[in-house]
Amino acid sequence: MLKEKGLPAFEEALKMLDKKLESIGEHIVIHAIGGFVMLYYGIDDHGYTIDIDTLTPRYDDFVIEVIAEVGKELGLEKDWLNNDCATLPGFLKELDANIKWEKAKYSLNNIELYVADYIGMIRVKAKAVHDGGLVPRKTDTTDMLLLLKTNNINNIEELDNEKRVNFIKNKYNRAYKLLEKMHDW
Repeated sequence: MLKEKGLPAFEEALKMLDKKLESIGEHIVIHAIGGFVMLYYGIDDHGYTIDIDTLTPRYDDFVIEVIAEVGKELGLEKDWLNNDCATLPGFLKELDANIKWEKAKYSLNNIELYVADYIGMIRVKAKAVHDGGLVPRKTDTTDMLLLLKTNNINNIEELDNEKRVNFIKNKYNRAYKLLEKMHDW
């Protein structure tokens, strides 16, 4: 069974991971995307996620073991911090270069934590919806809509007039067509 948690659980996990990394003299970088970032910005309607998705290339095996250890100690999934998205076709190469990364507010010594900005998160979700084909994951669609609304983009006309998100129409056509069919966002 998946262990859904709120933002405080992941903040605690990051702090514990930071201490463990310090004890072994290791340092990592995290480029966070997904549900954790939605929680970080306070815009997720359900208030929980099962992990922190990153666009960070694969961690060393011993770092993965420490991540799993923290997960076990705190009752999280063993891969509560994972870079599965970085291995999906096009995600790392395409998205990382097009996202503005903001330094997270946490005081960590051995973790450099960056979160995707709002427009970057819209890009991530539009790509996920587009790549999902005819039946994209409901959470990706819902998250994309929440992010658009947070940026005062409430319908297809506003989307068409907002240059910051023209990549949806130009690059993620399936996501655009899905939005085009919706009357109320």
